[in-house]
Amino acid sequence: MKTFPAIFIFSLTTLLIACGKDKYESKPRLEFKDYDRIVDSTRDLTIRISYFDKEGDLNEAEIIGIKERLNNFPPPSINLGDTFRNILPEYPPKDFGEITFQLNYSRLDESVNQNDTVRFRFAVTDKAGNKSDTITTDMIVARKP
Repeated sequence: MKTFPAIFIFSLTTLLIACGKDKYESKPRLEFKDYDRIVDSTRDLTIRISYFDKEGDLNEAEIIGIKERLNNFPPPSINLGDTFRNILPEYPPKDFGEITFQLNYSRLDESVNQNDTVRFRFAVTDKAGNKSDTITTDMIVARKP
């Protein structure tokens, strides 16, 4: 019956090591909190992103969003642009928080006769110049009315 304590100690050690990986680092970390998978002309696309940063210096930092159109045919009837650069607002330094990205349906609707499908990639650079990894949404559908 000595295996029970050994398994318990091994499990506890593994759990503590896994929890230790969640500590904040100087390099910002982004995670999707939630976003709309289907958008139509009655509402904007909303993407909420959680951020984690040891120094909390993401206030007034640059966030970049890149739209990738997944439709290959037909070609877009208009080119609405695919890169969105924004400066986060000024706020007291926090090591975690939320960023909300909103985009009007009209900025997604490029095809004349079919639903558009896109995905977005996001990255942020804090005031110290530390760059986050890029996070990418799943496919988002801009449904025709």
